[in-house]
This record gives sequence, C-alpha cells and structure tokens, in this order.
Amino acid sequence: MATILIADDNRANRQALASWLENAGHEVLTAPNGEEALDQARTRHPALVISDVLMPRMDGYELARRLRADPATAATAVMFYTAYFGREDAQDLAQKHGVARVLVKPSDPDVILEAVNELLAARPAAPAPGATDGLDREHLRVMVDQLLEKTSTLEAQHLRIERLNRTLAVLSAVNALIVRATDRQALLEEACRIAVERGGFGYAAIGLLERDVRRFKPVAAAGEGSADPRIDPFPMDFKPTVCNDLEIGYDIAGREAALRRGFRSYVVLPLLVNGQSAGALLLYARAAGVFDEEEMKLLHELAGDISFALHHLEQKARMDYLAYHDSLTDLPNRALFADRLTRALSAARRDNRFAAAIFLDIDRFRLVNETFGRKSGDELLRHVAGRLRRVAREDDTVARVGGDHFAVAVAGVEHLADATRLFIERLEAAFAEPLAVDGAELRVTLRAGVAVFPADGDSAETLIANAEAALNKAKDSGQRYLFYAPHMNAWVAESLALENRLRRAIEDGRLALHYQPKVDVRTSEVAGLEALIRWNDPDLGFVPPSKFVSLMEETGMILGAGRWALHQAVSDITRWQAQGLNVPRTAVNVSAVQLKQTDFVDSVLEAIGPLGRAPLLDLEITESVLLDDIEESTKKLQILRRAGVEVSVDDFGTGYSSLSYLARLPVDTLKIDRSFVTRMLEAGYPRNIVAMIISLSHTLGLKVIAEGVEADEQMRLLRELGCDQIQGYLISRPVPAEQMGTFLRGAARAAA
Repeated sequence: MATILIADDNRANRQALASWLENAGHEVLTAPNGEEALDQARTRHPALVISDVLMPRMDGYELARRLRADPATAATAVMFYTAYFGREDAQDLAQKHGVARVLVKPSDPDVILEAVNELLAARPAAPAPGATDGLDREHLRVMVDQLLEKTSTLEAQHLRIERLNRTLAVLSAVNALIVRATDRQALLEEACRIAVERGGFGYAAIGLLERDVRRFKPVAAAGEGSADPRIDPFPMDFKPTVCNDLEIGYDIAGREAALRRGFRSYVVLPLLVNGQSAGALLLYARAAGVFDEEEMKLLHELAGDISFALHHLEQKARMDYLAYHDSLTDLPNRALFADRLTRALSAARRDNRFAAAIFLDIDRFRLVNETFGRKSGDELLRHVAGRLRRVAREDDTVARVGGDHFAVAVAGVEHLADATRLFIERLEAAFAEPLAVDGAELRVTLRAGVAVFPADGDSAETLIANAEAALNKAKDSGQRYLFYAPHMNAWVAESLALENRLRRAIEDGRLALHYQPKVDVRTSEVAGLEALIRWNDPDLGFVPPSKFVSLMEETGMILGAGRWALHQAVSDITRWQAQGLNVPRTAVNVSAVQLKQTDFVDSVLEAIGPLGRAPLLDLEITESVLLDDIEESTKKLQILRRAGVEVSVDDFGTGYSSLSYLARLPVDTLKIDRSFVTRMLEAGYPRNIVAMIISLSHTLGLKVIAEGVEADEQMRLLRELGCDQIQGYLISRPVPAEQMGTFLRGAARAAA
C-alpha cells in the first residue's frame, strides 16, 4: 500500500476522502491548502497527491506545477478531485501541469479508489540509490507525461460515455412514460423526476408559456432546490440556451442560487407545439462543460418527445371538452346539460327544494342567417350565450342544446315562484338592449318553456321533455313564456301584471301614506305615529301590503318608493304643524335595500331638511336588516342620530334578539313583535318573553312599544309589565293623513 496526500480546503471533503483511502489500506496525509501540501510532499514523499483546484494561498494548478518542477517530488502522481471544471480547456490545462487524472465532485467512492489504484499501478518503481542522473530523470518525466495524457484521455471518454448513457436512459424512460400518460401535470412531473434520478442532473424543471404576460411559468420540478423559484431562469427568446460554466456567467438569472447548490452548468430547451413555443425544459448539471454537441443532440430529442406529448394531450383534452361542450359558444351541450340537471335534481331532492329546466328559442333566428349570412348568425349565438350566462345564477347551468335552442338548469331554490319570476325579469332586462351583429343592431326576443321539479317530472329526461313541450306550445300559441303546469302560467302572468301595475303606480304617484298612532300606556296620550305605505289600484282595489312590499324590495322599486315615503311624511308633518297641531314623532319604515345604499344617509338628511334642527322624523328598521353589516349600519345611524333622527328596532323577538348588538347599535326604541302580544294572555312562555324584553330594554335605557294590541286586557297586562307605548287596532287602524289630522285634534281636545 502507498502513502497518499489529500489537499482540500473543505474539512468534510478531506475527512471523507481520507476515510475511504484508509479503509483501502493506504497511509493518508492531509493539508488544508496548497502550501502545506507542498511542504508535506517534500518531506514525506507520497506516491500520490489528490488535490482540489480552488484553494486559498495556493491553488491546485500551482501545486501541480511545483511538484513537477521539484526533483524531490517530480515522480509524485497528481490527481484533481474538484467541483471546479467549467472552462472548456480545463482538462488540457490540468494535463499541462502534470495532472494524471481529474474526477468531478461528487464521485462514487468505488470510482475514486479505482482511479487511485490505476495511478499507483502505473507509477514507475523508485530508482535505485544513486540512479539520479539527469538523463534518466528526464526519460522518466517523458514516460510519466505520456502515461498521464493517455490516462486522462481514456477517463474523459469514459465519463462522456457514462453521461450519454444516462441521457439515453432518460430518453427511453420518458418515451415509455409518454405512451401511457393521460394527465399533463403528471407527465411533466414524472419527466422531471426521471431526468434527476436516471439522468444524474441536479435539477430539472418544465415551464409552460403564459401568453398574456409573455413568460414561462414553472409547473413541474424535481431535484435539489425544486421548491426554490430563484433557480428557474426561463429566457423568453424561444431558442436553446446553454451555459457550460456558471462561474463565468455573471448575467444569468438564478446564478447565485444555483451555485449555492453546487450546480455548474445548465441548458434551456424550447418545447414546441404546432411550430409555436408552448414551454421550456430546464436542466442543471453539477459539473461544468456537460452540454457538448453529442449531449445536446439527445436533449433536443428529449424536448421534442415532451413537445409531442404536450400536443397529444392537448388534442385529447380538446376532444374530451368537445364531447361535452358546444364548440361555437363554449357552453355545455345537451349531454352535459342532462348530467348537470340530474345532479341539480339529486340535490333538490335531498334538500327538499325545487328545481327547473328552462328551454329557450330565439325568435326568427332563421331570418338572421338568411339576411346577414351564417357568420353573423354564429356571432349572434355567441352574444346570446354571453347574456344568458349573466342572467343565470352561479349554481345554474346554461347550455346550447342545438341550433338556436338554449337551456338553463335552475339549481335547487326554496321559493320557486319568486326565483322563476326573477329569472324572467332578468332575462327581459338582459335582452332589452339590442345586439350588435356585423355592424347592425338586432333586437332579440326569446321564447321559453319551463318544467318544474317535482311537479312536472322526477328525472332529467322527463323534465327536459316537458320543458321542450312547453317551449313548442309557447311558439305555437305566440306566448313569450309558458310553464308545463297551467297553474304556474297563471301565477307568473299575475305576478308580472302586478309588477307592471305597481311600477306605474309609483311613477303616477298613486301610493299613499297611512298613519297609525302610538299611545303612552300611563297617560293615554298620543306619543308617536308610524307611517305605512298603502296602494289602492283603480282596477284591483286595495292591495294588501304583504302582497306588494316584498315585490318592491325584490325589484328594487323600494328605493324610489322609500324616498317618496320620507319626503311625504315630512310634508304631512309640516302641514299638520301649519294647522297648529301638536305633532308627535313620526316613524317611517326603512328596508334592507335602502339601508345598504351608499347615499342612504344623504337621502334622509335631505328629506328632513324642512323640519329644521329638531326633526320629528324617526326610522323603523327590522333587527335582521341591521345585522347584515353591523359596522356600516352603526356608522350610518350614528350620523342620523346626531341630526336628531331616532331609531326603532322593529319586530324585535323574531330575529337574533341579541343584547350584544343592542348595546352597540345607536337605537332608541324596541318594538315587540305582534306574534308575542297576541299570545301574551296565555300563561307561561309568551308572557314571560314579553316581560323579559321589557325589563332588559329598560336596563339598556331603551323605550318599549308593543305592536298589535287589540284588547283592553292586553293593554292592562302591558301596563303592569312596564311597557311604555302600545300600537294596534285597540287605538286606531292606519288612516290617511287627512283623517290623522282630525285624530290629532280630537286627542288634543281630550287631553285639554
């Protein structure tokens, strides 16, 4: 066995290499730099020096040169074991300095020991004492140089063959993967893993092109640093990019992060689909000079195979998509519509809800094709599809089921009549504006047939058939919308007619305010009024508020009606004051739609302007409305309270009934819901609830008003429980403003 000297500034590298060599039976010396290694070589005469290249104080090249120049160490063999080998002439440079062998870190211990044994076996026997004349030494030097050159060439060829074999293995494995791949993401991730594990690359990544921002986005990676985006330099020049030495590539993106992980070279290869760039393949290697001409030929083939796979999977995905979607509008086709409708029916059946199938047809679509051509007809269909998407809810499915026929699967709804009516209204609003087709404006009208689950069918097939039957009947009869069930047609017709009448009533000023007094329980004096909207239609007569107030909220008409009610109440108050009447505080109801408006506060302040600094106008708001956005509600009501407007919580007890929000909201009064008052005479629960509400309200400094009082016994019990005011038919029904003026005069005379 021989003495071997290791020169490396990395302690861990020295220890690992020393351990392998000692286990093989060699005597090992170590040095942390070239200077100390040279000193030990001159005194200990090792048979072999294994040196790193980049070291402090003296690098490997200088150490090799001095060992060769010194007669005492000229016969010592030198081997480089280094991660630095980026320059293309590095191998030749090492040979010129007398280096017999170069191994790139990290290498397998067996490879290192094999190289050591070869060098030791090739080393000439030590000369006999006295055989030191210059001619023999020079002859020996020439022999060593020839041997080193031959060994280096063989080793380089061996390394190149090994590298090419690994790349061929990658190419073969990826081709086998492509044959069975069905998912693009899985394919790309597996290809990266194969490149690292079988190809020996330190890092592999694939990026796909984001055309809108013109950059490659990494979608799959493997190897060291695969979670680090800093080592993903995907240049956008769409041509192969090679760097065989990161040490001298100072302007390369990701260079520092790559060097920290021991990577020395990289290549980026474009992935082309139909002749256009679709992505890029990135490979990092730990050694420099890896990507030579032969290696690049194989890698180009690898990139081509991955490109083919992307194209194949893209075509397959497109075919799968077209199997269930309409190619013109990108909407689901009839097959997918039936599947989505089946799912909607299953959910509706489980949740005990309604669902519906709506089939639609474009009126006189044939004339568009005949007049403007097929291309314009296709453009019209795309426009119609877009507007139908906007009409449908997120859970609904819009489909093109053939020609100019569309369909909507209405997912589970709790109140089918309201949902259907709203859909029809939104449909009419969506197509109120003309469509621009081929430079011309076209007004499009649709006819619809509707079938409802469960009344009109329990399966998707039955519901579809009945919806189409209703559509055909609508086309034959000239009706716009037709339900499969006759009673639904009557309801929708009545609802739409009522909406139109209500809209005209608001526009023509046919709404009126009626007032109901609130009376102080202890003094029996009028303590306040509540303004209530009433509608008396010339044809329908008196329409109950329960029938039209919710309709106003659903259609947004409540905004105009609410502003009118505020101004009308202020007008009535100022008129009563002008008549010399003592007018109590008057409350106007506010809906959730009004409170959510950004100009709500301004609209109230504008309305109370004529009342001066002490307005007599109050607001009544349902507790559930206040809690929709408690922070925003609080801000708005605080501004109005500072302006002198008081706030009552209406229908208390039917919502959350939470003391925590009452303590936060700027409210003055609670109104106990009539459902508790009507049952209050029953012993037990209802009476205790009323007593609790009154007690807690007084604790919070709030007044309490009981609604729906119709009997003396109710009033007596409320007085005993400490209620402040009552309101109901016992005192008066809601009456028009003129009659309320008379009521106030009578109340004033009674008080006098």
